Amino acid sequence: MKDMQFGKNWRLVLSSFFLSLFFFFLSERTIAQDTNAISSQKWSLDSCINYALRQNIQLKITELGIENSELALKQSKNDRLPNANASISHNYNWGRSLDPFSNSFVSQRIQTNNLSLSSSATLYNGFRLKNTIAQNELQVESDKLNYGQSQNDLMLNIASNYLQIVLNKEITENARRQKTSTQAQYERTGKLVEAGVLPRANLYDLEAQLAADQQQIILGENNLMLAKLQLRQLLQLPPTEDFDIVVPEVGNPSAILDSKNPYQIYQIAETTQPNIKGADVNIEVAKKGIDIAEAGRIPTLSVIAGAGSNYTSNQKTRFDATSASISGVDTIGYILDGAGLPNDYVVSPNVVFGTENFGFFDQLNESFRYNLGLSLQIPIFNRFQVDNGIQRAKIQTQNAQLNSKLVRTQLYQTIEQAYISARAAKASFEASQTRVKALEETVRVMEKRLEAGAANSTEYTVVKNNLSVAQADLLRAKYEFIFRIKVLEFYEGEELKF
Repeated sequence: MKDMQFGKNWRLVLSSFFLSLFFFFLSERTIAQDTNAISSQKWSLDSCINYALRQNIQLKITELGIENSELALKQSKNDRLPNANASISHNYNWGRSLDPFSNSFVSQRIQTNNLSLSSSATLYNGFRLKNTIAQNELQVESDKLNYGQSQNDLMLNIASNYLQIVLNKEITENARRQKTSTQAQYERTGKLVEAGVLPRANLYDLEAQLAADQQQIILGENNLMLAKLQLRQLLQLPPTEDFDIVVPEVGNPSAILDSKNPYQIYQIAETTQPNIKGADVNIEVAKKGIDIAEAGRIPTLSVIAGAGSNYTSNQKTRFDATSASISGVDTIGYILDGAGLPNDYVVSPNVVFGTENFGFFDQLNESFRYNLGLSLQIPIFNRFQVDNGIQRAKIQTQNAQLNSKLVRTQLYQTIEQAYISARAAKASFEASQTRVKALEETVRVMEKRLEAGAANSTEYTVVKNNLSVAQADLLRAKYEFIFRIKVLEFYEGEELKF
């Protein structure tokens, strides 16, 4: 029997081991699949924003703050309800002690039990409860608006980093095209050098230009990797080498800035931006704080009620009136006649009472008591705590009002700066377009002159480098213009999309 039991236990251990091993590899495979899914997919701007709104740790912390405020609101509403508390005590007393049942002193060890139930409710306290509920409702609204502002800030940061990747992709691709163009010119020049048409020095200059073009590619790739890293860290994704984005089809910007007015955009944003609404709500929260603090000057009226009973080991028995009997009479006095001599005697029956058990539940039932009353607490002097609390609440209100003005000022400054930056980027973009077109034509002419021997390779590389710089400046101005326009459109209530 022992061998059979041992075999069963051993098989059970093996089964548990292999089952645990199976689930371990299954979980590892699931994690690997999730990681591969993140690594292999290309992220669009929408997918980046949606993922961040769901997974961002800072937003989750803000959500917990909202839940905490909602609990505070729930508690403030529950504070209107009566409270109820029960108390049970078991005591041993030695020496001269007060018997709670007979209310007399005894000089022996006694055991006592006290049971009580109490309840109280606030009837009036200067509307402190009402104002606290209103303040907590406003605080929940403020926290939700703060959460919305955090979402907006996160979306703008993602859009900025996303466009930075697109910009660096185009700059890197432009550097590759420049190298391809230089390589083609190098090969043509090499043939002309071999034919004796051009000096070999031209070929050396183009070799140096190829190396310079390769440096620009390396620089572009490094900036691209850094931009990807910044976006991945902003999304709080796990480390992956394959993170990449979907490059949107972004044409040349053509927004008409003359039709936009910074103040008009600000007026729209003032009614839609969560931080503006939140700042206004915080003023109301602070004002309710003044009302709550001023309630400390008003008396508090409460109703109290209770019930209780007790038990003592000193009263385990009691007289039983139903078992009384007369065992005789006792002379307790006499009546005098006219001469002053005893004429008749006054007697009293000697009544003998029986006893009965007076147990725990009998004592509780016998000594049960109730109480009901009103309590009025009148504040007279409390070391100026109420006055100082009122002053602090007023200061908080002033602080909230100033913060509301500050938030509005910062919003207008942000919009105004975005508008000015957009105008500058637009002008830079248009100037860069003209410059690139002119330099492209210059490079085309210079290539023909170089092949004809009318120009040397040094002149060609200078013009070609100027074109490369101009193209990079054009791309930067383009995406700076696009981002600033998107910021202005976002403050006008439009979605972030390309």
